[in-house]
Amino acid sequence: MLHELANYAVKYNVHCLPGFKPKTARWIIVLTEDGRFVDLVEERREFVLAPDLQQNELIAGGVKRSHFLLDALGVVTAFDASGKELLKHSYFIELLRQAAAQEPIMGKIVDLLNNSEIKQQINEVLKAAKARKTDAVTFRVGNVYPVELNTWHGWWQQFRRSLKPGDETGNSMVCLLSGEQAKPRLTHFKISGMTRVGGQSTGTVLVGFDKESFTSYGLEQSLNAACSEESAAMYRSALEALIAKAPPPLAGTMFLAWFKEPVPEEDNLLDFAVLENPEAEEAGAREKVERLLKAVEEGKRPDLLHNRYFILQVSATGGRIMVRDWLEGDFHGLADNLRKWFADLEITSPDGKGRAQDFKLTAALIRMVSYRKNEGIRKTMERIDRELPPLMPRVWRSILGNLPFPDVVASKALAYIRSTLYSTDDGKTLDNLDRVACALLKAWLIRNKSSEGGKAMKTHLNPNHPAPAYHAGRLMAVLAAIQQSALGDVGAGVVQRYYAAASTTPALVLGRLVRGAQHHLDKLEKGLAVWYEKLLAEIAAQVGDDLPGTLTLEGQTLFALGYYQQKAAMFAGYAGHKDK
Repeated sequence: MLHELANYAVKYNVHCLPGFKPKTARWIIVLTEDGRFVDLVEERREFVLAPDLQQNELIAGGVKRSHFLLDALGVVTAFDASGKELLKHSYFIELLRQAAAQEPIMGKIVDLLNNSEIKQQINEVLKAAKARKTDAVTFRVGNVYPVELNTWHGWWQQFRRSLKPGDETGNSMVCLLSGEQAKPRLTHFKISGMTRVGGQSTGTVLVGFDKESFTSYGLEQSLNAACSEESAAMYRSALEALIAKAPPPLAGTMFLAWFKEPVPEEDNLLDFAVLENPEAEEAGAREKVERLLKAVEEGKRPDLLHNRYFILQVSATGGRIMVRDWLEGDFHGLADNLRKWFADLEITSPDGKGRAQDFKLTAALIRMVSYRKNEGIRKTMERIDRELPPLMPRVWRSILGNLPFPDVVASKALAYIRSTLYSTDDGKTLDNLDRVACALLKAWLIRNKSSEGGKAMKTHLNPNHPAPAYHAGRLMAVLAAIQQSALGDVGAGVVQRYYAAASTTPALVLGRLVRGAQHHLDKLEKGLAVWYEKLLAEIAAQVGDDLPGTLTLEGQTLFALGYYQQKAAMFAGYAGHKDK
């Protein structure tokens, strides 16, 4: 994993110098070439090689230190500063004074910050602009941004080494990443950007050892995973670059994905930024997969054939990064497995009018927590973040590796269906079961290799399906439709009252409902009654003499799919019946 992160840094031109990292300055203090203050600009400019100190460097020896050249307004100009910030302000000026020996332009900034009148003028402008003291700021002198110069880099590295002379040991070891002899760091760099998944704002550790048990080989702290400063900076920078462009976390997990060789954006099958809006539908993902897979198989894209993908799923807790899973494979296999995923999910629309729309993974995860009426999407996503993190690696492995779905997916989808039934308003017609939950159930059945029911599962109604549980679900759908046709909206109907019991113990429930249906059939127009009677007879022939007594998880899944597909077929069939 570390090796591939290092390769990513090289292939994607990630800057990896120790003591530097990308930073963005909201404000720029502009000076003339001779050092006079002329303007304060809100620019939000990113600097790819900004000087940076780790948290342990900032507090080494009990000294209150600042960053160099780019820091918060409270530190740089003492804007709305407290006691600690005033100490850091003095340290900020001292760093500039020291660096001026290597780069004279720093001296002009020192003179400006030592001028209390100019500093007050700057802070008044900041106050009028409603700036915050935590906003980042740096300088421009003439047309030069001092932070972008390299004349001070040598001084900066020497200064960093003076802060913690014991961080590199005197003995060389084989670097875990480069394989070369090097002096390893006692502690690796912390990773920024993990706060969205439980990380600390001061940084989160990927490689760290702080327990006595880790000294069993006589090695202290991170000497157990020896890395030179350059190697540690390389994987840190690669991780932070991936984190910066990662899609929003899903189920408390951050999804970092890349290809060994860069691919054009339009060919990126790992672009999961669409997950950011969970209320939107999937747009073009299936078409992209089909297009690229066809191009690879026809030999039109040899550049993709041997390319490989890497996926790192991470979260954080207690200042440490948790690697939840690591996946890798070839581009062709990825495209093929994604195509199979879309095919396994494909199901008829709830009204029987063609194929149901594709949906995003976010929509699927919503069906893996209980339905709560009138709950906003934000609250639902919070429950997903709490309840589903342990499940996510298994879900991704199923999708990307064409592996069986975990049983818990089916049980949660069934629970979601039941909870939607219980939440349906009295007097409101339930058109059909939830299409996304049913699509997940279909995929689970198909990927359960031992399931005869899964092998016979089609996108639409299968009147010849071999499983009695499937036909029991069909029977329930017909009985519900008969009641609806006869009585209209009559409060809680057959489905709301009896679905949960019928889907687990059909023999105890459906026989009684069939007997009651005869009373409803007598109230219907003759042609419609005959149509329903033919459906009941056809289903009865498939069920045989005995309805199933109890249903397993697979049986309950077949029951739900039988209900859904029969209801969809009836919507289409009844429309045709009315047209005759």
